[in-house]
Amino acid sequence: MPAMKNPSVQPADMSREPNPSVTWFADLIPELDARAEGYRTSLEGVDDQILDLFGEQLRLAARALSAAVAAGSFTAIREQAHSLTGMGGAVGVPEISVVGDELSRQAKQGNLARCGELADRLSGWLVSWTAGRTALAAAPVAVGAGLNGHILIVDDERPNRVFLRKLLTANGARVVEAANGAEALEQAGREPPDLALVDVNMPGISGYEVCQSLTRGAATAATAVIMVTARSTVEDVERAFSLGAFDYIRKPFHTRELLARVRHALQIKQQNDALRQWQARLAREMELAGALQRKLLSTRPFFQPSFEVRSAYQSSQSVGGDVFETIALPDGRVCIYVGDVSGHGVGPALISTLLKALVNEVARELFARGPAVMCTEIQRRFHHYVTNPEIYATLFIALLDPAARSCVAYNCGHPMPLVYDSSGNRQAPFPDRGGLPIGLLADRIQDRYRAADEITAVLPPGGSLFILTDGLLEARRTDSAAICAEADLSAVLAEAARDPDIIDPADYTRARLEARGYALREDDCTLVVVRCLDRASQRLERAIGLNLEAVDALALDVEQCLLQAGWPEEAAGAARLLAMEHGVNVVEHAHAPPDSRLELALRLTARHAWLIFQDAGPEWDYQERLEYSERQPLDSSRGRGLRMIQAIAVHIDMVRAGHKNVFQFVINRDFSAGQPAHRSGERANE
Repeated sequence: MPAMKNPSVQPADMSREPNPSVTWFADLIPELDARAEGYRTSLEGVDDQILDLFGEQLRLAARALSAAVAAGSFTAIREQAHSLTGMGGAVGVPEISVVGDELSRQAKQGNLARCGELADRLSGWLVSWTAGRTALAAAPVAVGAGLNGHILIVDDERPNRVFLRKLLTANGARVVEAANGAEALEQAGREPPDLALVDVNMPGISGYEVCQSLTRGAATAATAVIMVTARSTVEDVERAFSLGAFDYIRKPFHTRELLARVRHALQIKQQNDALRQWQARLAREMELAGALQRKLLSTRPFFQPSFEVRSAYQSSQSVGGDVFETIALPDGRVCIYVGDVSGHGVGPALISTLLKALVNEVARELFARGPAVMCTEIQRRFHHYVTNPEIYATLFIALLDPAARSCVAYNCGHPMPLVYDSSGNRQAPFPDRGGLPIGLLADRIQDRYRAADEITAVLPPGGSLFILTDGLLEARRTDSAAICAEADLSAVLAEAARDPDIIDPADYTRARLEARGYALREDDCTLVVVRCLDRASQRLERAIGLNLEAVDALALDVEQCLLQAGWPEEAAGAARLLAMEHGVNVVEHAHAPPDSRLELALRLTARHAWLIFQDAGPEWDYQERLEYSERQPLDSSRGRGLRMIQAIAVHIDMVRAGHKNVFQFVINRDFSAGQPAHRSGERANE
C-alpha cells in the first residue's frame, strides 16, 4: 500500500489557482474544470443547516474512504466514491463530484495508489473547506406550480433527505422520509405514496429492489417512482425502467430540474388516477348494464307438455350483442329466435336490445302471416332506427307447433341450426336458404325476404333442435388456438341429445366444450336447445283445488306413481314429501285466487322424476324466501317447507309464464336422506 501523504501539505500550485478546490486535485485529475461543469448545480433551497449536514456527511465519507484504502477494498472505495459524486455539486463544489467519479474509475482499474492519493487530498481539502466556509443565507427555493401530492423520500444519507424534504414541502407537497429500503416499504404499506424518490445505493434493500416492490405491489402499483443516483450508465437507467421506474435523475441535480420532474410525475399520476377512476366507474356501469341485459336475455326455461326450451348465454364482455327469446303465441304455437348483432361492446349491446324489442313486437303482431313477412317488417323497423350500413344482425326465427313437432322458419344470414334424434344421430340439415342479415344493404335489395325461402321441418320424436351463434362455432382451443372442430361440437351435441336425464342440455353443452379446452369468452356465445319430450315419459297429470286435503291426495298419487314405476321407497317418499310441502306453500302463502287450480305434471326418465307445478298466484321471489328460510333456527317452522324441498331436489326451476308461477323440481331416483342432494343448478325468478 502506498504511503499516505500529510493532509496538511497542500499542492504546490495552489497559489496560482483562483479556485481552491481545483488547486487540490488538478494535478491528479485531468480536465478537472471541464468535468466539474457537468456536476455544477444551483444552490436554490440550500441553507446553512443543509450545508452543515452535507459537510458532516463529507467528513464521514472521507474517513470511510481512508479506511477503505487502508483495507485495500475496492468495493468500499467505490461505495464512498458514489456518495462523493452525489454530494459535491449539492454543496457548491462540483470538483468533489469529479473526485468521486475519478475514485470510481481508479477503483475499477485496481489502481490503489491513485485512490490513496485522492483520499489524502480529499482529507486535506475538507479541512481547508470547513475552515474557510462562511455562513450561507438560503437561496430562494424555486417555486412553480404547487406540488399536490404525497411524496416518499428514500435515502440513507440524511442531508439528502433533509434537503429534499425542505424543497418539496416548500412547494406544497406532503413528505415522509425513509432511511432505508425496509423502512420505505413499511411506510408505503401503511399509506401508499403518490410518488417515491428513491436512492439507488443503500445498505440492505437496494433502491432497485424498493422500486420493484413498489411498482409490482398490489397496494402501491400506482405509485410513480423516480430513481435518484449518481450512477448514470445506460445499463443503470435501463435497469431502473425495466423494474417499473417512472423517471431517473442523476445526483447532483438542479433544483428546478428536480421540481419539474416531480411535478410532471405527480401530474401523470393524478391523470392516471383519474383514468383509473373513470375506468372503474365505466366498469361498474357496464356491469350494471350487463346485469340488466342478462335480465332481458334470461336463460329461464320454457315448458310445454310436449317440449321444453333451455338456453345458455355467455357474453365476451359485460354486455353482449346476442339476442334470443321464446314466446308463447295466442294460437298455441311458440316463436323461438336467436340473433347476433355484429361487433362487440356498448354499441352492439344497445342495438341488440333494440332488435329484441322489435322482434318480440313483430312476433306478437304478425305471427299468423309467417316468418318471411315477420322478417320483412323487422327489417323495415330496424332500418328506421339504425341507418348505419355497417351495423347489421343475423337472425334465425322459427314458429314451432308443439303438437305436430313441426316448424316453419326463416334464416337471415345466421348459422343454420342442427337437429339430432333421441339416439344422438345428426339429422339431415335444414335447407340452405333464407335472406340477408337484418340491416345489411337495407336500401339496395327489395323483396329480400320471400315466402318461398321459408324453411319447413318436422323434428324427430324425442329429438333436439340446437340453435346457436357463431361464438360457439368459432371458439378456439386454449392450447392451440384451433377453431372448434365440427367433430368435437357434434360429439357434445350428440351426448346432450341422446340422454334425457341431462337436466339442462344447453348448459351441459357449454360446460363440455369448455372442459374440452375451448375458450368461450372471446365472443358472445348463445345456445338455445328445443328438446322434444317423449309422451310416454308423462306419467301423471292433475289439477286440484287449493285445499290441504287435495294436496295430501296429490302427494300420495305422486308416491304411488313412482312406486309403480319401480322407484325405491325412500326416493318415492321424498317425492311425496316435496309435493306435499310445495302444495302447502301454495295453499297457505301463494295468495292465488280461491277458485284457481294447482296443476301438476309428473314425468319420468331413467334416473329422474320431473315434477312441474303451476299456480295462478302473484309472482314471488323464490330465492329471497329461500334465503329467509335458511336464516331461521333449525327448529323453526318458518321456511321449513322450502328447506325440505331444497334438501330433496337436485335441480329447481322457478319461472313466471302466462300469468302463472311455474316450478320444476327434479329428484334423483337414488335419493338418500343421509346424503345431500347434488345440485345440478338452480334458476329462480331470472
